Amino acid sequence: MAGSSRLRAFMISGILTAACAAGSAAAQDFANKTITIVVGYAAGSSGYDTNARFVSRHLGRFLPGAPHLIVQNMIGAGTLAAANHVANAAPKDGTTLAFVARGMGIEPLLGGQNVRYDPLKLNWIGSTSREVSVIPVRSDAGLNSLKDAMEREVVVAAIAVGTDGVTFPLALNNLIGTKFKTVMGYKNGAEMTLAMTRGEVQGRGSWSWASLRYEGMELLSSGAVKLLVQMSTTKAPDLPDVPLVTDLVQGKEERQILEILLAGQNMAWPIFAPAETPPERVALLRKAYLDMLRDPEARADAQKQGIDIEPVPGEEIQAMLARLYTTPPELVMRARQLAGR
Repeated sequence: MAGSSRLRAFMISGILTAACAAGSAAAQDFANKTITIVVGYAAGSSGYDTNARFVSRHLGRFLPGAPHLIVQNMIGAGTLAAANHVANAAPKDGTTLAFVARGMGIEPLLGGQNVRYDPLKLNWIGSTSREVSVIPVRSDAGLNSLKDAMEREVVVAAIAVGTDGVTFPLALNNLIGTKFKTVMGYKNGAEMTLAMTRGEVQGRGSWSWASLRYEGMELLSSGAVKLLVQMSTTKAPDLPDVPLVTDLVQGKEERQILEILLAGQNMAWPIFAPAETPPERVALLRKAYLDMLRDPEARADAQKQGIDIEPVPGEEIQAMLARLYTTPPELVMRARQLAGR
């Protein structure tokens, strides 16, 4: 009995020692390290850059070792360049994260070209919120509803294939018969808005409602622009009179296809770490991210920046993508066709 008691005491002592060592290691996990957030847009040019810089200001406070965070802008191919870089060339230890367009998670599903990552293997950290996107047009374009856009061509600005500004207008063309024409090549939201206000185009192929409220509300309030449709699965509470795209289609299959095309709205401002990042580092990053979004100081800063906080955990993004990638092939092909692929 005495020997057994001594053995149990020895084992308990060993477990406690190991736990303390693990706790000490975790406490220093990011000590003296710099975490780089690679954002796929130019500095100061979009809600993505604003969101990334918000994260960089606050996330370090909630990570063991309190690392310093910096933002690196890497523009190209609608953030595909940033996604490919972080997935393949960046360090795999949790010290480099990607902040990319919300469509990057389903880009391979839609048959995107030059994709060099598997969304199901990436470690999604989370999103500050879900999102509703809208399609705004100049009021002097003479478009009062989507019905008008079915009767004549409407030229809208977009960045690149794989971004909402291309996917959404093309889907509407194929689903309900609108006549949107996308002009690609703009670098960011600011350039698209400028092109719209100058009259180079009649509208934007997509604009996040959270960003529009913060950056473009004067255009809406003054009557310079109007909103034709909400691209999401649920309406924004403050846009009761703007039609929701899912209300415009009737068939079950059409709704399933829209679920694919609108998936990005449920991971509106996504951050990921490379697939090879150690699980314990991923767990620390995910926990710290959610802790940050509950923090009063961070939330106050978010409000000043026009950033909505409705936390979407990384595990939820991972599960949603896993489900979408099991969609029957025939529906995936229809989604590709609707998105102009």
